[in-house]
Amino acid sequence: MAYTRVTRTANGRGALEYAAGHGVGHNGKEQRNAFVGYVNLLPGIDPADQMQLYWNKARRNHTTQVLRIVQSFSVKEFDPSKEGDILQANEIGQEFAKTYYPNRQAVVFTQIDGKSGLVHNHVIVSDTDMTSSKGCEKEQYHFPKVKEWTNEIFGKYIELDFGEQQTEDKTTQTERHKREVGEYVWKDDLKERITEAMDASYSEEQWIGTLPRYGVNIEVHDSKRRDRYYTYELMDTSRFPERKKIPANLKARSYKLGTRYDSEGVQRYFAEKEPAVQDDDISMEMSRTQSHTREEPEIEKKVKESSVYDSVDDEPVVKRKVRRPEQKPKPKPQPQPRPKKTTRPYIPDYTPMPGVDGIDDMTDVLEEEDDWTEEKEKLAMALQAKQDKEAGRLRRKKDARLTTVRSDAERIYGKANRRRVVDRIREVQKDDDLEF
Repeated sequence: MAYTRVTRTANGRGALEYAAGHGVGHNGKEQRNAFVGYVNLLPGIDPADQMQLYWNKARRNHTTQVLRIVQSFSVKEFDPSKEGDILQANEIGQEFAKTYYPNRQAVVFTQIDGKSGLVHNHVIVSDTDMTSSKGCEKEQYHFPKVKEWTNEIFGKYIELDFGEQQTEDKTTQTERHKREVGEYVWKDDLKERITEAMDASYSEEQWIGTLPRYGVNIEVHDSKRRDRYYTYELMDTSRFPERKKIPANLKARSYKLGTRYDSEGVQRYFAEKEPAVQDDDISMEMSRTQSHTREEPEIEKKVKESSVYDSVDDEPVVKRKVRRPEQKPKPKPQPQPRPKKTTRPYIPDYTPMPGVDGIDDMTDVLEEEDDWTEEKEKLAMALQAKQDKEAGRLRRKKDARLTTVRSDAERIYGKANRRRVVDRIREVQKDDDLEF
């Protein structure tokens, strides 16, 4: 199948009106549609009005109304000059809609008014099921699946034309149209520069290095899917027409330009190219790139010119061996003496001598000081514990007296008793002050 396209749209009425046209086709053709077929629709009544009845039953979040499927065919598949081929293309398009979009409404517009004049179908399928009011399944608008279904249904009736598997120079329909009207095509400019660089080179390596001089940048890639390929970029935009916007991306992959510009085609070109003839006008650049063409040293030329013959014995030419001046060997760097390791002075072991005061060693003094400190600490801790115990006893005694005073105060009635209580409180306070 030459071409297949799938799109979804929320404006079903607009899609149907565009496909139906207004009596005039594209490119000055008098007729827009060569044939129109209907599926689950009545001819003579606006298809949009018939589909609207089911669109109204769909959910509010169901915004897609129709699918637009374009099926294009080559001349080998359907001849646009034969009415029988046009009718057959429309009938197979209707069978395609019935088979893969069951219980849905569809219109098949078969046209030949395109730029190329080829037979192609515009299949407009309602996205709303006539029974469940549900939309299409995912695979029903997935491009690879729709393309597979198209090849499957049309392959039952015609021999499919998949085109040439390998095209030497690939061009799009838009590029061909620009050529016809004389417009500038940047890919043609790119191909021309690539070809010029190939003609001026004798190996792939040299060609890659020469391309920047022709205004082309190249990147070499290796992938598992396509193996080795190039990415070309047009750097020199001087040939663009004035006042024409230059695209931001001027890159193209080699396999999209054709086999002539792909890695295998380039390598085949240089393999088949004859080696250069040794002429006087060979450029210096070519002589530098060829590894076998090296200039002889000047000293060897003089030796050849001054070859000595033995005139007496008439022996063949004997070349004198030229002895090159002996080069003095470079002095090896002398190893520097390693720095001597500094050693610490020897200090003999100290043997303490007994003293006058009866202390044999300094360690005895430290041990005595440590014993004295521990004894002092134990004494301080004992004193602190005794003070804490006495303070607790006095506090408990004071609390007991205050409790007795409070209980007596609760039983007081009258002023006399209050005075007595006050006096007793003062006595308690005096006793506490004396004790503390």
